[in-house]
Amino acid sequence: MPAIKSIFSERFRIDRCSSAKAFHRLADVALILATCVVAATDPANAQSQTIDLSGQPIGAPPQDFEFWRAGEGDSGHWTVERDGASDSSVSVQRSGGNRDLHSSLAACKTLSAVNARIRVQFKLIDGSMPSAGIAVRVTSPNDYYLVRVSAFEQRLSLLHVVNGMAEEVAGVDADITLDHWQSLEVVVDGNSFKMSLDNRWALTAFDYGKPAGGHFGIWTERDDVTRFNQIEITPLTYVGDDENLRNRAGGESRTE
Repeated sequence: MPAIKSIFSERFRIDRCSSAKAFHRLADVALILATCVVAATDPANAQSQTIDLSGQPIGAPPQDFEFWRAGEGDSGHWTVERDGASDSSVSVQRSGGNRDLHSSLAACKTLSAVNARIRVQFKLIDGSMPSAGIAVRVTSPNDYYLVRVSAFEQRLSLLHVVNGMAEEVAGVDADITLDHWQSLEVVVDGNSFKMSLDNRWALTAFDYGKPAGGHFGIWTERDDVTRFNQIEITPLTYVGDDENLRNRAGGESRTE
Protein backbone atom coordinates (compact mmCIF):
# COMPACT_ATOMS: atom_id res chain seq x y z
CA MET A 1 0.00 0.00 0.00
CA PRO A 2 1.44 3.42 -0.90
CA ALA A 3 2.33 5.70 1.98
CA ILE A 4 -0.33 8.36 2.64
CA LYS A 5 1.05 11.85 2.13
CA SER A 6 -0.03 15.26 0.83
CA ILE A 7 2.85 17.27 -0.57
CA PHE A 8 3.06 20.85 -1.77
CA SER A 9 5.57 21.48 -4.57
CA GLU A 10 8.93 22.83 -3.47
CA ARG A 11 8.13 25.75 -5.76
CA PHE A 12 5.66 27.02 -3.15
CA ARG A 13 7.74 28.40 -0.26
CA ILE A 14 6.84 30.50 2.77
CA ASP A 15 9.17 33.31 3.80
CA ARG A 16 9.94 32.66 7.46
CA CYS A 17 10.94 36.28 7.96
CA SER A 18 7.35 37.42 7.31
CA SER A 19 5.34 34.65 8.95
CA ALA A 20 2.24 36.77 9.60
CA LYS A 21 1.87 37.82 5.96
CA ALA A 22 2.70 34.29 4.84
CA PHE A 23 -0.10 32.89 7.01
CA HIS A 24 -2.68 35.20 5.39
CA ARG A 25 -1.42 34.37 1.90
CA LEU A 26 -1.60 30.64 2.62
CA ALA A 27 -5.16 31.06 3.90
CA ASP A 28 -6.11 32.84 0.66
CA VAL A 29 -4.52 30.07 -1.44
CA ALA A 30 -6.28 27.36 0.58
CA LEU A 31 -9.61 29.18 0.11
CA ILE A 32 -9.14 29.46 -3.65
CA LEU A 33 -8.09 25.80 -3.98
CA ALA A 34 -10.95 24.53 -1.85
CA THR A 35 -13.42 26.54 -3.93
CA CYS A 36 -11.81 25.27 -7.15
CA VAL A 37 -12.62 21.69 -6.18
CA VAL A 38 -16.31 22.57 -5.88
CA ALA A 39 -16.62 25.05 -8.74
CA ALA A 40 -14.33 23.50 -11.35
CA THR A 41 -15.31 19.87 -10.95
CA ASP A 42 -18.83 19.10 -12.09
CA PRO A 43 -19.21 15.32 -12.46
CA ALA A 44 -22.86 15.69 -13.42
CA ASN A 45 -21.91 17.50 -16.62
CA ALA A 46 -18.75 15.50 -17.35
CA GLN A 47 -18.77 13.19 -20.38
CA SER A 48 -16.45 10.25 -19.95
CA GLN A 49 -14.52 8.97 -22.98
CA THR A 50 -13.38 5.34 -22.82
CA ILE A 51 -10.87 4.12 -25.40
CA ASP A 52 -12.55 1.07 -26.96
CA LEU A 53 -9.91 -1.43 -28.03
CA SER A 54 -12.19 -4.42 -28.60
CA GLY A 55 -12.80 -3.78 -32.30
CA GLN A 56 -9.31 -2.63 -33.22
CA PRO A 57 -6.98 -4.86 -35.29
CA ILE A 58 -4.58 -6.99 -33.24
CA GLY A 59 -0.96 -6.13 -33.98
CA ALA A 60 -1.77 -2.67 -35.37
CA PRO A 61 -1.14 0.68 -33.61
CA PRO A 62 -4.15 1.78 -31.51
CA GLN A 63 -6.45 4.22 -33.29
CA ASP A 64 -6.87 7.89 -32.32
CA PHE A 65 -3.40 8.18 -30.79
CA GLU A 66 -0.25 10.06 -31.76
CA PHE A 67 3.04 8.35 -30.86
CA TRP A 68 6.22 10.19 -29.91
CA ARG A 69 9.71 9.38 -28.73
CA ALA A 70 12.29 12.15 -28.27
CA GLY A 71 9.99 14.48 -30.22
CA GLU A 72 9.74 12.14 -33.23
CA GLY A 73 7.11 9.69 -34.46
CA ASP A 74 7.13 6.27 -32.76
CA SER A 75 4.10 4.30 -33.99
CA GLY A 76 6.16 1.16 -34.63
CA HIS A 77 6.53 0.39 -30.91
CA TRP A 78 2.83 0.62 -29.95
CA THR A 79 0.38 -2.18 -30.82
CA VAL A 80 -2.98 -3.59 -29.82
CA GLU A 81 -2.47 -7.04 -28.28
CA ARG A 82 -4.72 -9.78 -26.95
CA ASP A 83 -4.29 -10.15 -23.21
CA GLY A 84 -6.56 -13.15 -22.57
CA ALA A 85 -8.67 -15.83 -24.17
CA SER A 86 -11.75 -13.68 -24.83
CA ASP A 87 -12.06 -11.26 -27.75
CA SER A 88 -12.67 -8.36 -25.34
CA SER A 89 -9.42 -8.96 -23.41
CA VAL A 90 -7.21 -6.64 -25.43
CA SER A 91 -4.75 -3.97 -24.40
CA VAL A 92 -2.29 -1.44 -25.78
CA GLN A 93 1.29 -2.69 -25.56
CA ARG A 94 4.43 -0.67 -25.93
CA SER A 95 7.73 -2.52 -26.37
CA GLY A 96 11.26 -1.59 -27.33
CA GLY A 97 14.55 -3.46 -27.10
CA ASN A 98 17.03 -0.56 -27.20
CA ARG A 99 17.97 0.73 -23.74
CA ASP A 100 19.44 3.88 -25.24
CA LEU A 101 16.06 5.05 -26.50
CA HIS A 102 14.16 7.83 -24.80
CA SER A 103 10.83 7.38 -23.05
CA SER A 104 7.79 6.94 -25.28
CA LEU A 105 4.44 8.78 -25.26
CA ALA A 106 1.08 7.93 -26.86
CA ALA A 107 -1.31 10.89 -26.72
CA CYS A 108 -5.04 10.63 -27.40
CA LYS A 109 -5.72 13.17 -30.14
CA THR A 110 -9.53 13.17 -29.89
CA LEU A 111 -9.77 15.22 -26.68
CA SER A 112 -8.10 18.33 -25.28
CA ALA A 113 -8.90 19.99 -21.95
CA VAL A 114 -7.39 21.84 -18.99
CA ASN A 115 -8.97 19.73 -16.25
CA ALA A 116 -9.80 16.03 -16.40
CA ARG A 117 -10.00 12.75 -14.55
CA ILE A 118 -7.87 10.09 -16.26
CA ARG A 119 -7.87 6.45 -15.24
CA VAL A 120 -5.96 3.50 -16.72
CA GLN A 121 -4.98 -0.04 -15.88
CA PHE A 122 -1.34 -0.96 -16.52
CA LYS A 123 0.86 -4.05 -16.39
CA LEU A 124 4.65 -3.80 -16.27
CA ILE A 125 6.01 -6.86 -18.06
CA ASP A 126 9.71 -6.28 -18.68
CA GLY A 127 12.38 -3.61 -19.02
CA SER A 128 15.54 -2.26 -17.43
CA MET A 129 13.55 0.36 -15.43
CA PRO A 130 9.91 -0.83 -15.53
CA SER A 131 7.70 2.26 -15.39
CA ALA A 132 4.34 3.46 -16.65
CA GLY A 133 2.53 6.76 -16.55
CA ILE A 134 -0.34 9.05 -17.44
CA ALA A 135 0.60 12.19 -19.37
CA VAL A 136 -1.67 15.20 -18.85
CA ARG A 137 -1.86 18.65 -20.43
CA VAL A 138 0.30 17.54 -23.33
CA THR A 139 1.03 20.64 -25.42
CA SER A 140 3.92 19.15 -27.42
CA PRO A 141 5.93 15.89 -27.50
CA ASN A 142 8.35 17.50 -25.02
CA ASP A 143 5.99 19.47 -22.77
CA TYR A 144 3.50 17.89 -20.36
CA TYR A 145 2.87 16.76 -16.80
CA LEU A 146 3.49 13.08 -16.02
CA VAL A 147 2.07 10.88 -13.27
CA ARG A 148 4.65 8.10 -13.18
CA VAL A 149 4.85 4.78 -11.34
CA SER A 150 8.13 2.88 -11.17
CA ALA A 151 8.67 -0.73 -10.11
CA PHE A 152 12.42 -0.06 -10.14
CA GLU A 153 12.09 2.82 -7.65
CA GLN A 154 8.88 1.62 -5.94
CA ARG A 155 7.62 5.17 -6.25
CA LEU A 156 4.71 7.24 -7.57
CA SER A 157 5.69 10.71 -8.77
CA LEU A 158 4.34 13.85 -10.41
CA LEU A 159 6.83 15.20 -12.95
CA HIS A 160 6.75 18.35 -15.05
CA VAL A 161 8.42 17.85 -18.44
CA VAL A 162 9.56 21.07 -20.12
CA ASN A 163 11.53 21.00 -23.37
CA GLY A 164 12.10 17.29 -22.81
CA MET A 165 13.62 17.76 -19.33
CA ALA A 166 11.71 16.21 -16.40
CA GLU A 167 11.58 17.72 -12.91
CA GLU A 168 9.85 15.99 -10.01
CA VAL A 169 7.18 18.13 -8.36
CA ALA A 170 6.31 15.58 -5.66
CA GLY A 171 6.52 11.85 -5.00
CA VAL A 172 5.68 9.09 -2.55
CA ASP A 173 6.71 5.47 -1.95
CA ALA A 174 4.35 2.99 -3.61
CA ASP A 175 3.93 -0.75 -4.14
CA ILE A 176 4.41 -1.42 -7.87
CA THR A 177 4.44 -5.06 -8.97
CA LEU A 178 5.76 -6.64 -12.18
CA ASP A 179 3.45 -8.71 -14.41
CA HIS A 180 0.37 -7.68 -12.47
CA TRP A 181 -2.54 -5.44 -13.47
CA GLN A 182 -2.79 -2.27 -11.35
CA SER A 183 -4.91 0.87 -11.68
CA LEU A 184 -3.68 4.46 -11.79
CA GLU A 185 -5.84 7.58 -11.69
CA VAL A 186 -5.19 11.31 -11.62
CA VAL A 187 -7.68 14.14 -11.19
CA VAL A 188 -6.20 17.34 -12.64
CA ASP A 189 -8.04 20.38 -11.34
CA GLY A 190 -6.42 23.79 -11.72
CA ASN A 191 -3.12 23.63 -9.83
CA SER A 192 -4.07 20.40 -8.04
CA PHE A 193 -3.06 16.87 -9.06
CA LYS A 194 -4.80 14.17 -7.01
CA MET A 195 -3.36 10.70 -7.67
CA SER A 196 -4.70 7.26 -6.73
CA LEU A 197 -3.14 3.81 -7.06
CA ASP A 198 -5.25 0.63 -7.00
CA ASN A 199 -8.34 2.65 -6.04
CA ARG A 200 -6.63 4.21 -3.01
CA TRP A 201 -5.62 7.84 -2.73
CA ALA A 202 -1.82 8.06 -2.73
CA LEU A 203 -0.74 11.66 -3.24
CA THR A 204 -2.04 15.17 -3.82
CA ALA A 205 0.48 17.64 -5.23
CA PHE A 206 0.28 21.25 -6.38
CA ASP A 207 2.13 23.12 -9.09
CA TYR A 208 1.55 26.86 -9.43
CA GLY A 209 2.25 27.47 -13.10
CA LYS A 210 -0.63 28.78 -15.18
CA PRO A 211 -2.87 25.81 -16.14
CA ALA A 212 -2.94 25.19 -19.89
CA GLY A 213 -5.14 22.95 -21.99
CA GLY A 214 -3.68 19.93 -23.71
CA HIS A 215 -4.10 16.29 -24.66
CA PHE A 216 -3.84 13.24 -22.42
CA GLY A 217 -1.99 10.00 -22.94
CA ILE A 218 0.00 7.02 -21.70
CA TRP A 219 3.76 6.82 -21.22
CA THR A 220 6.54 4.25 -20.76
CA GLU A 221 10.27 4.22 -20.07
CA ARG A 222 12.93 3.40 -22.70
CA ASP A 223 13.00 -0.37 -23.35
CA ASP A 224 9.95 -1.29 -21.26
CA VAL A 225 7.33 -3.81 -22.30
CA THR A 226 4.15 -2.35 -20.79
CA ARG A 227 0.44 -2.94 -21.34
CA PHE A 228 -2.47 -0.56 -20.77
CA ASN A 229 -6.22 -1.06 -20.90
CA GLN A 230 -9.47 0.47 -19.60
CA ILE A 231 -8.24 3.94 -20.56
CA GLU A 232 -10.89 6.44 -19.46
CA ILE A 233 -10.76 10.24 -19.77
CA THR A 234 -13.40 12.50 -18.21
CA PRO A 235 -13.02 16.23 -18.94
CA LEU A 236 -13.93 18.54 -16.05
CA THR A 237 -15.08 22.14 -16.13
CA TYR A 238 -12.28 24.68 -15.75
CA VAL A 239 -12.79 27.98 -13.91
CA GLY A 240 -9.68 30.06 -14.44
CA ASP A 241 -10.83 33.39 -12.99
CA ASP A 242 -9.47 33.78 -9.43
CA GLU A 243 -11.81 36.70 -8.75
CA ASN A 244 -14.77 34.55 -9.75
CA LEU A 245 -13.57 31.85 -7.34
CA ARG A 246 -13.35 34.34 -4.49
CA ASN A 247 -16.83 35.65 -5.23
CA ARG A 248 -18.25 32.13 -5.20
CA ALA A 249 -16.63 31.56 -1.78
CA GLY A 250 -17.88 34.89 -0.41
CA GLY A 251 -14.28 36.00 0.10
CA GLU A 252 -12.38 39.16 -0.76
CA SER A 253 -9.38 39.89 -2.88
CA ARG A 254 -6.35 40.63 -0.70
CA THR A 255 -3.44 42.79 -1.85
CA GLU A 256 -0.29 42.90 0.24
